[in-house]
Amino acid sequence: IRALGGIGFFLGGIGPDGHIGFNVCGSDHHSTTRLTPTNYETQAAAATDLGGIEISRKRLVITIGLGTITYNPNCAAIIIAAGEAKAGIIASAVQSEKNILYPASVLQNLPNARFYLTQGAAKLLTERQFHLLKNLERASDEDAEKVIVDLAFKKRKRLIDLEQKDFLADRLAAELLNKRSESWQDLAQMVRTHLIAKIEKGAQTLNHTRFLHTEPHHDDIMLGYLPYVVRHVRDASNTHFFACLTGGFTAVTNQYMLGHMQRLYKFIDTAEFAGLMQSGYFDEDNETGRNRDVWRYLDGVASASEVVKDEGTARRLLRNLIQLFDEHDLNNLKHRTAELQHYFETQYPGKKDPDFIQRLKGMCREWEAECLWGYFGWNCSNVMHLRLGFYTGDIFTEEPTESRDVRPVLEALQKVKPDVVTVALDPEASGPDTHYKVLQAITAALKRYESQAGRSDIKVWGYRNVWFRFHPSEANIYVPVSLNMFTVMHEAFMNAFISQKYASFPSYEHDGPFSEL
Repeated sequence: IRALGGIGFFLGGIGPDGHIGFNVCGSDHHSTTRLTPTNYETQAAAATDLGGIEISRKRLVITIGLGTITYNPNCAAIIIAAGEAKAGIIASAVQSEKNILYPASVLQNLPNARFYLTQGAAKLLTERQFHLLKNLERASDEDAEKVIVDLAFKKRKRLIDLEQKDFLADRLAAELLNKRSESWQDLAQMVRTHLIAKIEKGAQTLNHTRFLHTEPHHDDIMLGYLPYVVRHVRDASNTHFFACLTGGFTAVTNQYMLGHMQRLYKFIDTAEFAGLMQSGYFDEDNETGRNRDVWRYLDGVASASEVVKDEGTARRLLRNLIQLFDEHDLNNLKHRTAELQHYFETQYPGKKDPDFIQRLKGMCREWEAECLWGYFGWNCSNVMHLRLGFYTGDIFTEEPTESRDVRPVLEALQKVKPDVVTVALDPEASGPDTHYKVLQAITAALKRYESQAGRSDIKVWGYRNVWFRFHPSEANIYVPVSLNMFTVMHEAFMNAFISQKYASFPSYEHDGPFSEL
């Protein structure tokens, strides 16, 4: 490449650790094209493409070196980044001195290097934020909160301990004073009052309220605001329904399903399962049977018995196979189990499954969600599985449609008649677009429900979970969380969401279960 004069045009993205190409954090700025190992952040980001972290952990990569990219001083190097998730690494690459901790900072050597960014990705660029603030006619309360909270954090001072010199020494804070009529003391006091009000609001609970909690995937609610759910569950005058809008099957590995099949194989020939089948326990309309599957599993959790937990899991898997294949003969179902066992042993990770396998994997996620809410006393009838059709397992999924994706949400609203609806509200361009498409479907359904039911008083709570955080200025409810609730969440997650206990598609921020993140 160098013998040919180097690279004239380079177009790329930027990874969660700031890598360009696969030059991970710590790569030498003079590096050449090479075969190289990667770090955990890169492995986690690549897990979706390769079929899981267990695959990407073992892979070396071929990457073009940073020295090779910048060898030609006239190279036009373009990095494209979208969304708030990239804001931190973009700020480090652009604003820091050249450093091997920020691989993209090597592009500062090239006069023709450019970052093409969305507003969200540029959110932490000081110069950009200064000009946005400067161009405002008047800064809003939220603008003031953001600037002053950041100032207090940077100065490591309480809001009421900030001084005039702190404001004047900071470009954004000094500009804020030009955009507001209040004094710096009044602004700091206003922000303090707002923050206290948000905490007090989160410490209160509603009563005589009907909740429809929605989530794109089956663990989004619990990883988002479980303590707030639990506090509202304690008041018996409240009613709760939990709706997962997708099948969630892409998060279920073949290895996990293989373990399920092997557990069922141990129980399917027992006299107990034969008796349950004869009694109609596994009939599709037997709601008590579905609840007893959950109770059996939770009895195993309570008694720390793997055998009892396995039995509850096997009961539900058999129920799912009966429903999926419309087969009620235990011998035939045993053969089905053996066939499925062979399938899960022989398929390569990441391969798109046939529809019936996707559905079976999704049913296993639904079972986990029912176990979670059973933990807190809710029956299966309070857990709704909408399985919106846009969610297909393809890399590029379809847009939601009225008839296929909005109608099931509207029917859920008509059934629950909620006073509060919760939605996952992730930042712009935050990776896989499932959350955004679910938000579109819920929005459209709420509009239709409002016109049909004549209700404009429904409160909508937008939440984020372990994948993304709100800036304090962006949220208006802060829920105080005790160490006890952290423990409850972790234990519930580890016992209910077994498929995610060792997630194949983890967060790049933490090599461990989501409940620790």
